[in-house]
Amino acid sequence: MRNTIYLLLLLTQFSCNAPKPEGLILKIQYKPEKTYSISTIRGTETVITYSGEDVAMQKLKSKNIKNPTISKVKTKSTTELVTGKKTTSLSFPVSLIYKETLSLDGKNEIPEGTEIQGEIISENLPNFHTVSARTFDDHQKMQLLQTVRSTFEQLDFPEQRLKIGDEFSIDRTTFLPMERSEIETVITTTYKLISIEKELATFNLTQTYRMTPELIDNTFAGNGQGTGEMYFDINNSIISGYTMNTEINMNKKFSYFEFNLKTKNEFSQSTSLVTK
Repeated sequence: MRNTIYLLLLLTQFSCNAPKPEGLILKIQYKPEKTYSISTIRGTETVITYSGEDVAMQKLKSKNIKNPTISKVKTKSTTELVTGKKTTSLSFPVSLIYKETLSLDGKNEIPEGTEIQGEIISENLPNFHTVSARTFDDHQKMQLLQTVRSTFEQLDFPEQRLKIGDEFSIDRTTFLPMERSEIETVITTTYKLISIEKELATFNLTQTYRMTPELIDNTFAGNGQGTGEMYFDINNSIISGYTMNTEINMNKKFSYFEFNLKTKNEFSQSTSLVTK
């Protein structure tokens, strides 16, 4: 009997002292009947410089095209992600509600109260399917829906246990229209886990852009790179902070002139669980 008690005590001590698995699995999971507050800032500065023969430069001038042409766009938006009750099928409704979206000139880009509805099945990411917006036409609604879908698709990470120092990469392909053709752009984002402290995991991010024209010739060249950081809230299984700054360069040659385009993009987003 004494040996049995000793064995039980030994097993109990071993189970209490057993080390937790090292690292983490980066998986975003929104919980039912919760509200998440999301604040986003997007900024873009584009500089286009033209050079070439006098006749081409005069034609651009006659069309009031400045050389260089500089444009800046910056928006700040506040949204809420609201989840409903879980059903017997392990799914629950989800809505992304726009509270405010302001541009540099103070205009409200997306009407307050615009709502994008969808559902979350099991432990997957939201699947959005419907847009409710008072002043948007069908085309604008589809554009907004595609943007939101694309944003959440980028939160679909490979399920693997990561230790400090580990990294992984994800490729995302987009197509840029140019001169009745397209430029295939492959964006590679590399995530490197650099620390885990107080249930917060910090990642360093790097991005590279590989650009390939649909029509192969020597008249186009382009590339890009970016750096940023990401913070994963382990307890709530959400990305609590994300920043990325990128720079893209493109050059296109025509018969009588060429242009150089340089774009700087900034993106930052913070997400928090609203306690009620």
